Amino acid sequence: MMILSAVAGFGLATASMAQQGPGFSLGETVGAALGDGLVLRSVDEERLFRDSRFGQRVQAEIDAASRALEDENAALLAELTAREEELTGLRETLSPEEFRAQAEAFDQRADTIRQDQAQKLARFSQFEESERRRFFARTGAILQQVLQEEGAQILIAARAVIIGIPEMDMTGAAIEAIDDALGDGGAPPFPLTVP
Repeated sequence: MMILSAVAGFGLATASMAQQGPGFSLGETVGAALGDGLVLRSVDEERLFRDSRFGQRVQAEIDAASRALEDENAALLAELTAREEELTGLRETLSPEEFRAQAEAFDQRADTIRQDQAQKLARFSQFEESERRRFFARTGAILQQVLQEEGAQILIAARAVIIGIPEMDMTGAAIEAIDDALGDGGAPPFPLTVP
């Protein structure tokens, strides 16, 4: 888990690590298992990214590129449809060889367009994954600072929590601190464009 590795120097616990600890079992208080005075906090990694200004900027870029791709797809579909209708009309006037050659060229063009558009669509998830990595690479020190401000020593991912109290979640405070420190993350190193 990215957050857990980002604050590795601070002391971490996951559900599996906690279960392997000496004497820890369900129903036992964490304080008794980990030692008096230790305080845990959790963060929801998905919400941390999604609700931050950084994550919202990434989503806005994906949405804009998606709309541009949809417009491009519509224009290409209109072009291919017109060409297909043209070929249908030429069928009676061309020799079978000429028609076959033009039909094959049309099929190749359609296949090339499909492949190009699929690659552009795949670029969206590649862009999002790249930006997520950049986000979490830059948030480790911020999360550590928020953890200290919360008076806690151990940060776990929210999905590792089986039972917890709402006060254990520091996602909101972490988002505020990340927004203050990183804003929207600035220009990505590999911008998302639809040529």
